[in-house]
Formats: sequence, structure tokens, C-alpha cells
Amino acid sequence: MKNINTLKWIIIGLVLANLLLLFAILKDTFIHPKPDFKKFIIHELQFDPQQIAAFEKEIKIHRAGMDAIEQKIISGKQQLYVLNGLPHNDSSEQAYLHTLGALQEQVEANFMAHFKAIRKLCTTNQTKKFDALTKDFPKFFSKPKRPKK
Repeated sequence: MKNINTLKWIIIGLVLANLLLLFAILKDTFIHPKPDFKKFIIHELQFDPQQIAAFEKEIKIHRAGMDAIEQKIISGKQQLYVLNGLPHNDSSEQAYLHTLGALQEQVEANFMAHFKAIRKLCTTNQTKKFDALTKDFPKFFSKPKRPKK
């Protein structure tokens, strides 16, 4: 009788532990890690104070350009969505879609210019390290995955 009660408590404990573990795993999958690109670059490339100052200036230039493009994208999307309430006009819709596509192209071009500017700040050894780190860049700038329902 005593062994059966002990066995029941062990089973209950194991079930609770598994549920807690499952909850922890699911909780972590919904959180998109948002690592800090600036800290990552400064740390990995071991920038000196002059490079850090130039890097921060480059970040401000990049953000200003991205903000301007983002505002154009928002405006273009609003104008596109207004078309839903109007009589169907394929040419207007296609024009807005083309404009939004061109703006997305500008976003990517702005990122490439930003990365090239950062690369120019690097010394020869840092340039090699920077080139190796480029495979990690998408995790900094990608949108988080939506949780499944």
C-alpha cells in the first residue's frame, strides 16, 4: 500500500515536470530574440572609439533613410487599401503595387549601402571578420514569426 502511494506521487511529479518543461519550450518559441546589432558589431569587430563614433553616425544616417522610406510605404499601403472600397480598377492597383515594390527595393538598397559603409570603417583584419559575420545579419533584421494558433 505504501509503495503504491509513493508510486502515485512519483507519477504526478513526473507529469507536472513534463508539463512545466513543455510550457517553457512553447513560451520560448514565441519570443523573437531581438539582438542588438550595434552592440554585436562593436563587440565582434572590436571597434576602437573612433570607429564607434563613425559607426553611430552611420547608424543615424541609415535610420533617417529607412524612416523616410517607411513613411512612403505606409502612405502607399493606405492608398492601395482605399482601392478596396472603390469600383475595381486594375491599373491603379498595379501602379500602387509597383510603387510599393520599388520602395521595398529601396529598403534593401539602403541596407546594402549601410553594410558597405560599416565595412569601410573596418581595418583589414576586421573586414575579414565582418565578411564572416554577414551570414548572421538576417537574424537582426527579420520580422518575428507569427505564433501558430
